[in-house]
Amino acid sequence: MPSLAGAVILPELNKTLLFKNRDMISQNHRDEIFYDVDCFGIRGINNATGKVEGITIGINRHGLAIANTHVKSTPDPSFHKLTEQLLMFAKDAEDCVGMTVDQLKTAKGYQWGNLVLADLDSMLVIELAGSDHSLEWSERRVLRTSHHIMLDTEDVLRNEGIDYESSVKRVERGYELIRHISKVQDVFLLLKDHGDSEGRSSLCRHPEGDDSVATIMSYVIEIDQNHGAGRPKVIFHFAKGNPCRAVYATMPIVFPADEDTMKRATDIYHSKL
Repeated sequence: MPSLAGAVILPELNKTLLFKNRDMISQNHRDEIFYDVDCFGIRGINNATGKVEGITIGINRHGLAIANTHVKSTPDPSFHKLTEQLLMFAKDAEDCVGMTVDQLKTAKGYQWGNLVLADLDSMLVIELAGSDHSLEWSERRVLRTSHHIMLDTEDVLRNEGIDYESSVKRVERGYELIRHISKVQDVFLLLKDHGDSEGRSSLCRHPEGDDSVATIMSYVIEIDQNHGAGRPKVIFHFAKGNPCRAVYATMPIVFPADEDTMKRATDIYHSKL
């Protein structure tokens, strides 16, 4: 399913924000939390099988945050699984690149997608298409929707009837807004944005015509590097349904997490859905 994900570093505030609008057909879907001692995230769904697996957006104790977007379903393993592995074992974005390249060298491919990664001082996108990949490094901001920008896959996507134009319009509008983000609230305004009109091409996606796909969850991971003590303070923001009509709830993410911390976070999350 198409989605939107991005990240921005606000150096004046010493904050990093990773965000995602999750788009699906089912309005009754309920996301699941993954939380262990050193990693927190929202479970992904393999678009080829419908199976819940891996992580679609999350953060680890090192302050490494990752969100992904779907481009094309294939029989290969889901990029949600790769996202989970990176959050479990990598310390920063550079580690993620090395681990991903090593896996692809062994001819292990992944479904087509984009991984948006942010650590305390850098961010990048890993575009995936089977065993092929491409990288975009950035110092301040990155954004992806449901197509590749670096990889040459446009013809394949268009020939398979994938709604390429809507994805391009979304990413162009997203970059138009993300360039001007200077405070935390600007990220939420981006996620609620409709541009000229609400529909399949708006960042906050709504059903349009015979297309019933809509944004069903919106997420922001706010990483405050002023916290000190060697670990950043992390706030998780989440909203159910179209963010333009929803109120974001928040909860702190604590590492290392014990059983009580995990249960409390799960209870808070599900009580707001």
